[in-house]
Amino acid sequence: MEDSLNDKTRRTQRTFALSLLFFFTLQAGPVWAQSENSLAQRIQKVISRPEFAHANFGIEFHSLDTGKVVYSLNGDKLFVPASTTKTLTEGTVLAKLGADYLFHTRVYHAGAIDKHGTLKGDLILVASGDPNLSNRIQPDGTLAFVDEDHSYGGPALPGDPLAVIKELAKDVAAKGIHRIQGRVLIDTSLSPDGPREGGTNVVMSSIMINDNVIDLLLAPGAKEGDPISLKTSPQTSYVIFVNRLTTSAAGTKPSFESPEFTSNADGSVSVTLTGSLPIGFKPQPAAIAVPSPTKFAETVFREALVGAGIEIKPSSGAAPTDFVLLARFYTAENQVAEHVSPPLSEEIKVTLKVSQNLHAGMGPYLLGALVAKDTKNPLDAGFHVEHDFLQAAKLDLSGSGQGDGAGGDWADLFSPDFMVHYLTYWTTRPDYEVFFKALPVLGKDGTLVKIQVNAPAAGHVFAKTGTFGSEDKLNGKLMLNGKGLVGYVITKDNKKLAFAAYVNHVTLPPDMEAAQTVAGEALGEIAGAAYDADLSGSAGAETAYDLLIRNGHIIDGTGNPWFAGDVAVNGGRIAAVGDLHDAHAKREIDAQGRIVAPGFIDMLGQSEVSLLLDNRSLSKLSQGITTEITGEGGSIAPQNEKTLAPMKPFLDHYKLSVDWTTLDGYFRRLEKQGTPLNIGTYVGSAQVREAVIGDDDRPPTPAELEQMKMLVEQAMKDGALGVSSALIYPPNIYAKTDELIALAHVASKYGGLYATHMRSEGASEMAALAEAIRIGREANLPVEVFHLKVSGKSRWGSMKNVAAAIQNARDSGLDIAADMYPYPAGATALASALPPWVADGGVQKLLERLKDPAVRARIKKEFARDHPDWENLFYDCGGGSGVLISSVEKAELKQFEGKTVEDVSKAWKKTPEDTLMDFVLADSAQTGAIYFMASEEDLGTGLSQPWTSIGLDANEMSLDGPTYEAHAHPRTFGSVPRFLGHYVRDGHLLPLEAAIRKITSLPAQREHLEGRGLLKPGYFADVTIFDPATIIDHATFVKPDQLSEGIDFTIVNGQVEYDHGKLTGAAAGKVLRGRGWQASNN
Repeated sequence: MEDSLNDKTRRTQRTFALSLLFFFTLQAGPVWAQSENSLAQRIQKVISRPEFAHANFGIEFHSLDTGKVVYSLNGDKLFVPASTTKTLTEGTVLAKLGADYLFHTRVYHAGAIDKHGTLKGDLILVASGDPNLSNRIQPDGTLAFVDEDHSYGGPALPGDPLAVIKELAKDVAAKGIHRIQGRVLIDTSLSPDGPREGGTNVVMSSIMINDNVIDLLLAPGAKEGDPISLKTSPQTSYVIFVNRLTTSAAGTKPSFESPEFTSNADGSVSVTLTGSLPIGFKPQPAAIAVPSPTKFAETVFREALVGAGIEIKPSSGAAPTDFVLLARFYTAENQVAEHVSPPLSEEIKVTLKVSQNLHAGMGPYLLGALVAKDTKNPLDAGFHVEHDFLQAAKLDLSGSGQGDGAGGDWADLFSPDFMVHYLTYWTTRPDYEVFFKALPVLGKDGTLVKIQVNAPAAGHVFAKTGTFGSEDKLNGKLMLNGKGLVGYVITKDNKKLAFAAYVNHVTLPPDMEAAQTVAGEALGEIAGAAYDADLSGSAGAETAYDLLIRNGHIIDGTGNPWFAGDVAVNGGRIAAVGDLHDAHAKREIDAQGRIVAPGFIDMLGQSEVSLLLDNRSLSKLSQGITTEITGEGGSIAPQNEKTLAPMKPFLDHYKLSVDWTTLDGYFRRLEKQGTPLNIGTYVGSAQVREAVIGDDDRPPTPAELEQMKMLVEQAMKDGALGVSSALIYPPNIYAKTDELIALAHVASKYGGLYATHMRSEGASEMAALAEAIRIGREANLPVEVFHLKVSGKSRWGSMKNVAAAIQNARDSGLDIAADMYPYPAGATALASALPPWVADGGVQKLLERLKDPAVRARIKKEFARDHPDWENLFYDCGGGSGVLISSVEKAELKQFEGKTVEDVSKAWKKTPEDTLMDFVLADSAQTGAIYFMASEEDLGTGLSQPWTSIGLDANEMSLDGPTYEAHAHPRTFGSVPRFLGHYVRDGHLLPLEAAIRKITSLPAQREHLEGRGLLKPGYFADVTIFDPATIIDHATFVKPDQLSEGIDFTIVNGQVEYDHGKLTGAAAGKVLRGRGWQASNN
């Protein structure tokens, strides 16, 4: 090997990281400073020590309670972070795969199995990237670890490191395979054997058995010259050890040379160990990295299969294998064994607690292969995923640089300020607790187990360590290039801090333990100082907030009881919550006697188009709504000629141009124009169907279905929250369940939901609900039921049965929930009352059919009864008296807005049935209608369920302008105040705190709206201030265009947009992109 500077550095790094993988424990006493009056004084005492005379420190402490910097030293400078880099790698893996992600390692047969149990083909174990094919797995499903990991020379865990492999082999035998005539293969296509990880010299690969090392235990003999006893685990023919280790005289130092590897003709390797241990020295653990994880896995799997009683044909050599061709055998029918890992949350814990270099080093590769689906260049693809994740978190990436996953690359550089902001961002995420609990605890476990053991702060600092050193050959010293500690402190008076502390360029004795006893203890002491230091003189304490809300009753969105306090806002985010009586702000609001809550979230709006026409959003902001989710079946994208044709009359009327084809294009237009509301959307299955098939009543061809799936995938990458359906409307009603499952599978891949206006809310509601549940289960994604109700007087009172069915599905493990609007009437097009076959082929075909007397006669007949296969709204409402004309396009018909179909029928002297059809004809199917179909009893039953939220099912509008409708559904202006005033306060349906949860954190959690839905430092400052004594709706079905009462302020991303009945003109809303979003290159 060429003796390059980089190779020398990495070799020294490995030595420093206990790399020849032999480590001998030295005892070191704790060091910590006596308490001083201020944090700054105590930090200064540490960094002024003579051993740090030429070193550089970068330190920042940030209050999670106030949002302010408590202390900063060189906070904006870049430092060598070492293994604190793992917080970014593992954080991204956790965020993108999810805490519950499971690795599935499967074994397939490629060939027939005859009646004698002979497999006439290959047996293939397909690597999944599971880092823990080892004896870490415990009976309770957790992963065990030793504070000093075996890859660094710590002791191996008890148990058989091949337990998983042997279990797979037993499962293969249990499938009736007794003989294998083909090969035993390991498919590492996900990420083949690659470079060695810099810190421990372990080869990185998507197959990881016992962390790709062989554990050694060495014990000296009784007298000088005796051979050293050598025990190895696991024992395998792949690695043959040549033991030339001897016992040296008592009192001498242990001495070891680098292991010598020799490749053998049969594919095995011989490892020659040379060195000595003195008499009386305690047995020493060590580890040897296997040269080829794939060959190691193949060998131990073959040996396990033989141990399970399976006869295997001798290997015929290392002929190349085309796994692309073999992948056709990777089917459920050919699967013969499977190992399912513990949840990813356990793996994150192991990696961060013990600083497991292989696991973290593989992080970017797994992100690339599993998230970006790029197995050709997974490393670069993985870093693209991480970059997008950090960018979406609104972090300033100028304070960061990264070249590997574990922290051993010279490109790894972070500023303390960047790291503190990253840690602060994590406190806003729903998976924060998983991240937090995975960090080592000062003086208690992991890589901090020996640091500040007896200090008062032990047990109160939760932080990731990092160590990166190289050999100073000039001076015979150890150059500590970087030592780091980043994480959180919970102070003695329960204040919460995020911090990052780095020291670079410390010259130390050539003793690897000095990095811990000198620099490690120093950083532990700095972090621990914050536990009981006086923080009153915090840096920046005099800085004013942007906005301060004083004296409110805070309902934070969690469902917990209200508490008295203040809320401070800085830079669009909540900076502090609590007693802030000494604070100041550019603007202050006195919320005495008011509730201060997170901004309300509308789980089903319809504002994606109206925001382009008139985006004042008075109807939403006056209800305290700051965020809207939209896209019911039809969606704003994708768009093409087929989707735009039916919209032409509307587009012409409003002179609206559609200059986008994708969701990304729409989002860019909306961002350029500005929006008062935060808005996220589903991609509609009706939209993609229409884009590919049009309005025809037929199933898609296989090619068309693939095209539809591609459109869903593009929308998910553009930031859609999931895929939706509206199955009572053409053309969505023509979609069969399998079509919906296929599209939902795509959304599932990108972390999306399936949201549905079910196929029935009336006669066939239970069957429709069963279909939604089936789609969720088979596509493996959560389900959201739009505007849950029971339609039709004959069925009133049966909401309890519907709620029970949803609860049963939840109890069985399906994440299903629903949203509702608090009114007994729904609203949709008047044409939606017609049987769906009337609309086959689109609006023009519908209008033509309504002129045919035979068609009209058939429609009248169908109007007269329930139908199991379509929703008869006319029948459910009791006929024309239950259907109200809410909006029309033609000027000559405007006089009928606010009238029922029965009212119009009397004026026209026609039957209600003929009147409905003629009205649709006269207004070119553009009429809106309100349908009175539900009961108050069912509303109360549904709204009281813990899994229901509120969706208006109405677009934003103002009291004038292009989108104003005088006879819109009253839910447009009244839903949330009606829910809080009529049902919660006056009707005592549920506690106010539980009601607020339904319209804040519950929808934010379901839609994965990171940093929204709670009043918590670091979260976006979406805030609603209202009077609980007066909040009520005034919109009625007769006069729906009336503002509600009781909302004082609506604040969106820190900007006051609604102030006591008036709009301020601010448009601070943001586009909310889903978990599958991949930033565009445009």
